[in-house]
Amino acid sequence: MLRLFANLVIVLACIFLIVGNAGPSFAQECPDPTKATNASAQQKQPSKRYDRALPSYRDKSARYNLALVGDSLIELWQPWIKDSFPTRPVMNLGVAGDTTQNALYRLDGLNLPDFHPADVVVLIGTNNLGAKTAPCAVAAGVVAVVSKVRALWPGAHIYALSIPPRGKRYAFYEDVRIPANQFVASSLAEMPGVTFVQMNDDMLRCGKPSDKECSNYKPDHLHFNEGAYKLITSFLAAAGLQL
Repeated sequence: MLRLFANLVIVLACIFLIVGNAGPSFAQECPDPTKATNASAQQKQPSKRYDRALPSYRDKSARYNLALVGDSLIELWQPWIKDSFPTRPVMNLGVAGDTTQNALYRLDGLNLPDFHPADVVVLIGTNNLGAKTAPCAVAAGVVAVVSKVRALWPGAHIYALSIPPRGKRYAFYEDVRIPANQFVASSLAEMPGVTFVQMNDDMLRCGKPSDKECSNYKPDHLHFNEGAYKLITSFLAAAGLQL
């Protein structure tokens, strides 16, 4: 725990440094990023799928070699998991509605002593986007989740996916999402065993931001259809993940 805390302090310091380089006005407006990493204050009940799957994951954890960690964008991948990763037994640890804080709380309570994945995919942060949330705070939460995954499974290679576009015109809080992804990319660049995967936003949303419907998304303009998961799989493969 002391080692994890020390690593987290270093990560937060790096994010403050990045924010500081972005300009004094932005740095002054950036709130304390520890708000996005306060797992103890963000307890949340897991989904029914997660509740049902976890005992089986625990009993048979030795057979799995790939984990997915995140929110609904990870959990709802489940119907296409076998198509996306045909050679990999995948443990889907995503929970719908989770923020970075929720994910940290969940990972804190994860009891999988026999699970030693070769790779972990992380997709988290969309539920932290909002008008009153600064990009550095969102980034701090994402980086904290990646750091927690590193502490849990030090032998795994981690693939951290960028926060994808969503919402009306697929442009929900772009002023928060885009710089948050940039901060995460910079913060993770020097972390060993971690690859930041910047997804192609225009490919995901079927072009530049517009009012047209994109078949990669469900009507809520947040959750993905099969086409989006095929794209994400291709982004991961291009980044080096064995499928």
